[in-house]
Amino acid sequence: GGASRAPPAPRSPVHPPRMADEQVAEAAAKIPAFCLMISGCKDEQTSADCHDAAGQFCLPANAGPGGAGGACTTSLAWTLNKSDWRKLKWVEVLRQMRSKLDEEDFTQVPQLSCSRQIDMAQSFDLLNGGRPERAKALLVGINYVGQQGELNGCHNDVDVMRRILEERGVPRSNMRILMDDGDSPPPTRSNIIAGFAWLSQDADAGDSRFFHYSGHGGSVRDENGDEKDGKDETLCPVDYAEVGQIVDDEINKKLILAMPKDSNLICLMDCCHSGTILDLPYCVVMDGQTAEMVDAGEVPQMAPNPKFNAEKLMAIGMIAFEEFARAPHTKAGFLAALCAFAQRVWKEQALKE
Repeated sequence: GGASRAPPAPRSPVHPPRMADEQVAEAAAKIPAFCLMISGCKDEQTSADCHDAAGQFCLPANAGPGGAGGACTTSLAWTLNKSDWRKLKWVEVLRQMRSKLDEEDFTQVPQLSCSRQIDMAQSFDLLNGGRPERAKALLVGINYVGQQGELNGCHNDVDVMRRILEERGVPRSNMRILMDDGDSPPPTRSNIIAGFAWLSQDADAGDSRFFHYSGHGGSVRDENGDEKDGKDETLCPVDYAEVGQIVDDEINKKLILAMPKDSNLICLMDCCHSGTILDLPYCVVMDGQTAEMVDAGEVPQMAPNPKFNAEKLMAIGMIAFEEFARAPHTKAGFLAALCAFAQRVWKEQALKE
């Protein structure tokens, strides 16, 4: 293991009643884009740094700068370097990440969640079929230099992901990198939120966007009652002590629901309490039981996420559409106003039923 990437202490898992499959499917259809996330741990777990990516994980020199790195990012890089990534399946990537984490005595459990119930046996693809020359990537690495809880490997994680994306044909000019290294634009709250808007900007159906976050993650008390476990998961920008953390509701509104219809968003979250931070409706957790299934030759199927809250999704969507609709003189504002109206009709109909 290594240094923890979370200020708060781990909390006990809560398992709310599972929604009916048809309810989840109906709610998932309201998410316009294909969104997929690899997270390095479950909500109740902390994520850790490895001290020596080259030594512990045997990464070659061309895979990254060496030194410290997040266990999630580094285990993914290890998986892609040990195999021909073009032949890997999603289930194999997740299983190999868990295998390496176990081997190096990390207790965190990786998981994959998605806005669609994908076949885990389908080919691994960080762009989900999008053309690399049209892809954009927002890469955020925060070491919290000079602050309490300083980390060591987050800048290195960004460099590792940059190389992985470049290997897949994504131009460096299509990447926005935020780091507290003194050279890059700083990973402030405002810059991260602006990065979300930049990702969704000009995306067409079939285009791909990638978001990588390496830094502290947290959990705070849910203030509006939309979390069944009473906690909001958060990202901690470099200036979080002054301006606050970025809660999952805001990520959902300004990233997930802002992505255009039929575009692709792939996320890698290397931080604590990140299991359901994007609040996506389907998931596979590579716990011990699932790992045994895979080792026996079975392919686990994505199941409804027990923490997914359809009502929360709709409420956030309503807020987002209403905010966009305040700009009625633009094409986007006009379309948003129409969407807001449709959302209200859908909600009223649901209440009648």
